[in-house]
Amino acid sequence: MRRILKPIIELLAGIPSVVYGFFGLVVIVPLVQSTFNLPVGETALAGSIVLAIMALPTIITVSEDALRTTPRAMKEASLALGASQWQTIRKVIVPYAASGITAAAILGIGRAIGETMAALMVTGNSAIMPHSLLQPVRTIPATIAAELGEAPFGGLHFKALFALGCILFIITLIINFLVERVSAKRG
Repeated sequence: MRRILKPIIELLAGIPSVVYGFFGLVVIVPLVQSTFNLPVGETALAGSIVLAIMALPTIITVSEDALRTTPRAMKEASLALGASQWQTIRKVIVPYAASGITAAAILGIGRAIGETMAALMVTGNSAIMPHSLLQPVRTIPATIAAELGEAPFGGLHFKALFALGCILFIITLIINFLVERVSAKRG
């Protein structure tokens, strides 16, 4: 099963974000619109679902690699002591790979935070403060992408977009720091 699913999941991780955005626009947005009886389906919820679908292949691939690095001797020792296969998974393999699984989740979140195109396509690109997940939103990367071409170089608008870029950079830096810290606990 691994030989079949692993390449498919890795292929999904390599699909460009615009394809995920198109999928979200064609499938997720109408689903959200009809499910919640909304005038438009381009909402924060639709964006969250698409970003989760985008992040999952990365999380699954890195988590599977972390689970696979559990030494064979540890698994065999657990089984030799009379533990069942599920007990070995729960008490030996998952605790050994916990930092790798956590790092995978943080990396997936990092991919979702920096996403521009898919979020721009399915969230409604509305520059208003939302009060629920069922309203259109505009993400930081989408704001930068949508407005940078119109902002005069060196002007206040340009500086505000540059500040948004700095905020996004700091968030990404913190996420990468967390990944490094969690991964370091593993060794």
